[in-house]
Amino acid sequence: MPPFDTSLLKECAATLHRVANYRLPQALDQRLLWLSENKESLNGTQRQELAALADLADDRSLDKVQARAVLERLTRVYPELSGK
Repeated sequence: MPPFDTSLLKECAATLHRVANYRLPQALDQRLLWLSENKESLNGTQRQELAALADLADDRSLDKVQARAVLERLTRVYPELSGK
């Protein structure tokens, strides 16, 4: 087994922090909101767009929850990763 690499662990934690703090770009978020608010009057293309954006938002939300859970576990074991 190779020696323990703290720099690799810190890079992993930084990546998890970016995922945990991710937000949809404002334009996508506004488009998703508009499509959601007007779903009764959407045409077929717009309905597909709404479904795709909703799937994207759901996937990113799941990624964020998982990243936060892993970060919590990591910082319990390696408190120096918390950035505090």
